[in-house]
Amino acid sequence: MQTTRIRSMFAYRFSLLLLTLAFLGITTTLPAQTKPTQTGFVNAVYKDAAGEHRYVVFVPKNYSPEKKYPVILFLHGAGERGNDGLKQTQVGLGPIVKQQASTFPFLVVFPQAENMKESLLGGWLANTDDSKRALKILDTVMKDYSVDSKQQILTGWSMGGYGAWSLAAADPLRWSAVAPIAGGGKTDWAAKLKEVPIWAFHGANDRAILPAESEKMINAVKQAGGTPRFTEVPDVGHDVWKVAYSKPLFDWMQHPGRAMDHSAPLLVKPDLKLPAEADTNSPFVPALVIDNAVSVRLGNRFLQSLADAVPSMVPADMLEGSINDIYDYTVAQGRGFDVQFTGISYKGELARAAVEAYAADTLNIQLGIKNVDLYISSTYVTGNRHSAVAGPISVSVGHQKPVWLSFDVKPYIKDNQLKLRLIRTRFNIPQDNWYVSGPAGVSTRGIGMTSEKVSSGLVDGIYGSKGRIEAEVKAIVPGLVEELEKQLNFDEASQVVNAIWPLPVYQPRMKLAPREVVTDKKGVSISFGLSVAALEPDKFDGKVKRLNSLGRSVNDIPKVIDLQVGVAPSMLKPLTEMLVEADVARIPVQDVPGHSFAPLADSKTLQQVFPDLKQYGDDVKIWSELVLTKPIQVEDASQPKKTNGDLFRFEVPQAAISMAIKKSAANKDWIPYAEYSLSVSQDVEPQIVDRTYSKRALRLNWEGGSHIGGLARFAPEYKPQDAKINQQKFQALVQSAWDGWTKQGPASVAEIPDIELGFGLYRVNKVNWSTPQLLATFTVPELKITNNTKIDMEYELKSPYSDWGGPYTLKPGESHAFDAATPLIYRRKVNNRLQVYTLAAGSHYEFDPQNGDQSGTLFEAADN
Repeated sequence: MQTTRIRSMFAYRFSLLLLTLAFLGITTTLPAQTKPTQTGFVNAVYKDAAGEHRYVVFVPKNYSPEKKYPVILFLHGAGERGNDGLKQTQVGLGPIVKQQASTFPFLVVFPQAENMKESLLGGWLANTDDSKRALKILDTVMKDYSVDSKQQILTGWSMGGYGAWSLAAADPLRWSAVAPIAGGGKTDWAAKLKEVPIWAFHGANDRAILPAESEKMINAVKQAGGTPRFTEVPDVGHDVWKVAYSKPLFDWMQHPGRAMDHSAPLLVKPDLKLPAEADTNSPFVPALVIDNAVSVRLGNRFLQSLADAVPSMVPADMLEGSINDIYDYTVAQGRGFDVQFTGISYKGELARAAVEAYAADTLNIQLGIKNVDLYISSTYVTGNRHSAVAGPISVSVGHQKPVWLSFDVKPYIKDNQLKLRLIRTRFNIPQDNWYVSGPAGVSTRGIGMTSEKVSSGLVDGIYGSKGRIEAEVKAIVPGLVEELEKQLNFDEASQVVNAIWPLPVYQPRMKLAPREVVTDKKGVSISFGLSVAALEPDKFDGKVKRLNSLGRSVNDIPKVIDLQVGVAPSMLKPLTEMLVEADVARIPVQDVPGHSFAPLADSKTLQQVFPDLKQYGDDVKIWSELVLTKPIQVEDASQPKKTNGDLFRFEVPQAAISMAIKKSAANKDWIPYAEYSLSVSQDVEPQIVDRTYSKRALRLNWEGGSHIGGLARFAPEYKPQDAKINQQKFQALVQSAWDGWTKQGPASVAEIPDIELGFGLYRVNKVNWSTPQLLATFTVPELKITNNTKIDMEYELKSPYSDWGGPYTLKPGESHAFDAATPLIYRRKVNNRLQVYTLAAGSHYEFDPQNGDQSGTLFEAADN
């Protein structure tokens, strides 16, 4: 009794102290109720009169008691019974959660059934000791952790699937969602389950528990007035949990729809003529701006390949032009003379170019010019009572080797355009690489003025004015920079975005413009923003939506030395959101490329889904549309990264196949008939494949089976004679259509053409997903030479800018490969005569015997 009084007095005084501190404005912190802080898979023990029982709780990463979490109770299969507290996490939901541990948003409770004598399918049925204990463990977890009591989710596999049906029927108000996997139950439970959101899964090839066990429960709940979902997965057996436990199911668990709104009108709009493409004559009014949508990396190796191609790309008259008259003053023999050079023109050749990023914000451009002829039509020398007129004078520069004009520029962005700011210019004519030809004729006036003196003086004067000539050449650089800027447009870059457009429906007008540029020692990085035009400019309210976190900032662009283009596929969400809001994200199924969706408009096929259609015979006309009702999403796949490529997830959260009918061709009006709501989620691995030796394509490897969920219904105002709907058949049709589109249709392979650089090439060699971008890397292509003869072949090669390499000896049946962005010149001596060919970059050539002559002739191989 004394101890109790002391504790009470202490508690009273402590409370009084807290009240006093609060009154004085002094705050203090009491120890909060102890909460578990460990995340991941946490081993725990539940104690009752029967002893200790091990279980496991998964706690999300970055768990915070300040947030409420949904909780899942998982019931394992018969093979995981025992008391080790571990096996229940090794099959079913556990492995899936482990794969997604860094992002999985649920608390998950893994109890273990200990009764080994119970029947294989009855271990988790309501009122068994194991199921009662499982619910008490769930209650304990809800006390220890911050749980949203309105989001208690029940799921189980095999024996646990039976338990999910049973526990849901025993307490239907407790569960916000129930997902029985490969289970079954008693149809007597159906009346209690009609208000419970249920999504059941079963493998079509399950021989342990037949699919009919799930199907009879689903049908019973429907007959009781419920709207459960059922997915029978084709070509999958008892381990259907590997397919079922995926993002669509987890999304549904958080936001399950308790019932379909049968009063909602159908989405179908028969005979609606949607625009195939945007009206390019209407004004481009930006409604959406996405910063960092596309990145481009111009590495130094690519810049040099581009520079090598410049001489073949520039017009022949680029180094032709005229210069304004030059005025000078000189003193000879004590007399002053004014000198005027007039009619000055020049012509030269661009022999080589070089481009290199070599410092922060600095790009160096070099032009190797040769055979530059400066032609001075007339020269006038005027002094006091002395004058002379000289005929044409020629100045030749770079007659032995190219003279290099070098200038540094800083790339920058102004008004959404890439600009070049000139930093410095360097040009020096070597003394041994230029000469001056004296005037063709000289006319003089005045005592002492002779043609020899004037001619010699003019030539010496020009030689002495080398710095002046160099300055005049430097003076043309600002004009060259301006001309170069005009070529820096990226109108064709919008095709990069077009390449990832997944829908055969209206595509909004888009423009790419550079936003930021950074130059480093290895190359130039440019980030682009995407502007999207309002679909109806005359109705646009002027509120431009701006997004800036979808792609990669300019400083985070990988610093590769080749050419790399990065696209943020997540831009599809805001783009398709515009289409959904404007109700133009729809297409008749017959128009979907590849024709895999065509059966969804075929009357004989659809009679298997809707027996009601048989009453109209073969004359019935069906209009069937694929309608997108929520925007497409692209995100990281949750599976661990593969060693040979990364995965991203393509998701259609909500769409519909919406149908209308005409009873015959003679009828004018379409009758709204039925609709199938669906969602699709599938992982994709990008890969570059060799279509032929020289052609590359992007293949989207759609990993695993697609997960399609959906439910069909008749139109609210349509009264069918036969109200039966074969949901399973319709889902199979949609599944087949989607798989055909992804695996054989245009969504599977897309050609990626080479980038032509004058007479050279750059070829894509890798595409990979690197969050948040799809990156395409282009490199120097491989030129291949194969020997199909029975003797050694000896030959030499050179590039346009190198000496001969080799000789190379190619043995029978072998090949040589050379990396070259530009063509290579080939020569080989045959019968004391030289064969000389130009071999195109990125091609394949073969030595083949001809007419029995084993000396062989070089042919371009068929591009197979």
